[in-house]
Amino acid sequence: MANDLQDKKQYEGNREIGENKSEKNSSETKAKGESQKPEGQSQSKSEGVRADKGTGYFPLSDMQFDVVTLIYEKSKALQAYDKYLLDCQPCEELRSLVECMRNHDKEDVEKLKEFLGKC
Repeated sequence: MANDLQDKKQYEGNREIGENKSEKNSSETKAKGESQKPEGQSQSKSEGVRADKGTGYFPLSDMQFDVVTLIYEKSKALQAYDKYLLDCQPCEELRSLVECMRNHDKEDVEKLKEFLGKC
């Protein structure tokens, strides 16, 4: 999962570089009086995101990456709840509340995993 975060940071960095090049090229084109065609990204469910003009290929769409990130963060929370449950054993009311929160997050992870399989 840490690799996914690194890939997202690299993607965002590459996207910024691509945007900066586009802005520079746009300025140069306007200065020369030439017209410029708008550039876009091709994206499909199975192909991921293809960046403009050779900046790279990214196997996940933004939506897929967001779902993976949500699963990762919720999974980390589930680990934290286990520690909190140990710490709050003397207080049954708090323990019950933390267990309820943990169960909701666990259900969310299952729903997100199902959704990821669809996209």
